[in-house]
Amino acid sequence: MPGVTSGLGRSGPWLQNDHLRIDIRLDDGSLSLLAVQSGFRPLERAHAFVETTDGAVVGFAGCDYDMRPFEDRLGAGRTLVIHARVSGVRLTREVTLYDAHPFVVTRVTVTNERAEPAALARIHVFTTPESGRGRLRFDAPPADLRVYRHGWQSWSPTMTLAGNVMDLRSAPTILAPEPPESEPGRFASDDVGVLHDPDAARSLLAGGISARDFLTQVVINVPRRHVDARCLADGMSLAPGETVASERVLVDIVGTPQEQLERYGAALAAEMQARAPLRTPSGWCSWYYFYTQVTEDDVIRNLRALESLRRDLPIDTVQIDDGYQADIGDWLTVNEKFPHGMKWLADQIRGAGYTPGIWLAPFLLAESSNTYAGHPDWVVRDSHGEPVTAQHNWNRRNFGLDGSHPMARAWLTGLFREITQGWGYDYLKIDFLFAAAIAGRRHDADTTRLRAYRDALAAVREGAGDERFILGCGALMAPSVGLFDGNRIGPDTAPFWRFLTREERAAERPRPRGPDDELSAESSTRNVLNRWWMHGRLWANDPDCLMVRDTRTKLNEAEVRTAASVIGLSGGMTLISDDLPLLSPERIRMASMFVPPLPQSARPLSLTADMPERFDYVDDRPFDQVTLAGVFNFSDDPATRTLALPHGDWHVFNIWDREYEGVRSGLLALGDVEPHGCRVLALRPALGHPQLVGTDAHVGAGLVDVVAAAWDPGASLLTLRLAAEGRPGRSLWVYAAGQRPRSARLNQAPVPLTPASNGSWRIDVTVDRESTLTVEFDPLTG
Repeated sequence: MPGVTSGLGRSGPWLQNDHLRIDIRLDDGSLSLLAVQSGFRPLERAHAFVETTDGAVVGFAGCDYDMRPFEDRLGAGRTLVIHARVSGVRLTREVTLYDAHPFVVTRVTVTNERAEPAALARIHVFTTPESGRGRLRFDAPPADLRVYRHGWQSWSPTMTLAGNVMDLRSAPTILAPEPPESEPGRFASDDVGVLHDPDAARSLLAGGISARDFLTQVVINVPRRHVDARCLADGMSLAPGETVASERVLVDIVGTPQEQLERYGAALAAEMQARAPLRTPSGWCSWYYFYTQVTEDDVIRNLRALESLRRDLPIDTVQIDDGYQADIGDWLTVNEKFPHGMKWLADQIRGAGYTPGIWLAPFLLAESSNTYAGHPDWVVRDSHGEPVTAQHNWNRRNFGLDGSHPMARAWLTGLFREITQGWGYDYLKIDFLFAAAIAGRRHDADTTRLRAYRDALAAVREGAGDERFILGCGALMAPSVGLFDGNRIGPDTAPFWRFLTREERAAERPRPRGPDDELSAESSTRNVLNRWWMHGRLWANDPDCLMVRDTRTKLNEAEVRTAASVIGLSGGMTLISDDLPLLSPERIRMASMFVPPLPQSARPLSLTADMPERFDYVDDRPFDQVTLAGVFNFSDDPATRTLALPHGDWHVFNIWDREYEGVRSGLLALGDVEPHGCRVLALRPALGHPQLVGTDAHVGAGLVDVVAAAWDPGASLLTLRLAAEGRPGRSLWVYAAGQRPRSARLNQAPVPLTPASNGSWRIDVTVDRESTLTVEFDPLTG
């Protein structure tokens, strides 16, 4: 592939590869972008400047430049470096184009050449004018444009919104680093943001691919056709002669929003050296049934149930959640509900063949805790010297830990060394982590909140060791890459679809869906659908727990299926959170459909609504090409749904109804889908000969439980290699393609064949190890 070329134009230098052309103006240091193949030129003057806390703005003027070859973790290319000296500040702007990537990466470096310190408010790395020449070239009215709006931490709402509505009510400090925007069409998106014109199929993404020093925020003002990717400097003081660099910001104008977000995720992962595990964990979690009332006996009862269900629920982890500790911050002091102590319990879990897991909120110190009483200087404080409340929970104030304090970091390292090496827990869920990144004064007055956050996480990792699995929750997103193995990507789920007030529940009057609602199955599902691109790139996504129970829940059957389907199609971590001894065999069977997790994530078909209603998983195995199509109705009324099939003829298998629906083409009518309901279909190309069309061992309908398939036309023999993964007692559906099956054998032993719907045959088997299923056919005669 040709590499990056460069030259000098009338206004300044340029860079070009097969995807992009970048033109630089030396009079003001701005740049323009052109998508070479489509001709899309969304901007012509993207500036960079520095904003100080006193409101002064220092930008580029009268620049010179140099060009150099460049190579880093993203690949090889060329970097153009623009230099300027303005008002006692030396500015440089790096503009990097890679040989093989359809995006540009830029960064701004600031050197204070004044005699006095300079306090920085923001570094604007990539910003377009809000008026006049140079605004973004998106011609559709704001109502027709879409903004992918990303939240700063696990629980922050993430979705696509119309370009003429208000930004979300994501108030700091929990859900946002700064107050939300206050006029319609102006959105503050953390880490990354996308502006998209669905009708014209044009899209612009901007996002920080490094996150070590500053929070990156992308402000998109749709009515003014303006984008501003900026780093929040938290008022840091830059001493005379001192230099600081912004985060690296990626800008992509090629392809669809889904493609851009996946490329962004890959670049962020490479830059931050992500720790995505090869195998996504599955397990049992105590939280969503027992909550803080969990006892040692509850854990042991469920451990024994898991032992008896080991083949049906082959999970690997048993995780004890909130409820064992004496107080928030006093993690090594156990309450009376766990009389044998946490080391004993870890030994019991490991002895049963599972990985012991435990929950902590290490960046919170409750006002009532002994740790806070002994070390009040370990928390973030406000301008008056008072401790900052990160969250009011557990009926008390909880303060944010100051990660810049060396003694607080030493405490974290010792704490996690004891929990892992002393107690024996190898799976660590660490929660409420945003608390270390709240605004305020810290022990190190010159640090940023992001540096303090990452320093605290580094102390946790040091104590835990590199080999142990750390799951973040309530965690910042891009700044946590490289420090976690897994991360929660949505708010807490719940045993109800939507949160209702006491008055609404009493009146049985559900209110309309609110896209920034918290703590519900609906809100959790929304983020799972919209953060699919993180899974397997940044970490293992944690979509939060799977609940299949039919008691102590307000979820109806349709809602349970929908929440479970999204978790399953996401490929993310699957942790069941029910009281297992109370589950019926049918509910155990339902849970078994989602273990182990699928090897990758499905992808939304489009990003035009807050909750995408198509979530498709595509696997092009050479012997069995499968698309799992998740079709959802997130409205509060029944709705007719259709499915546009790819070109050609397709076998359609309904996974939840366990029914083969025949060979179809064109537009598939799915009928009325119940409120908050779904259809999940396995689609396979019709090959014109007998073939597998579906299974009920796993939501993958053969993707996990069938590892090979072959048709021998000479012998009229279909051979399927079955994996031990998936429920042992299972059914497979085989399409006969005009032939009649003579016999079916599992490992040479005969198994029954039963006529099923639309020319298919069902084969019922029990599989406890990798096995071979053969189906012999007789050609039909006239």
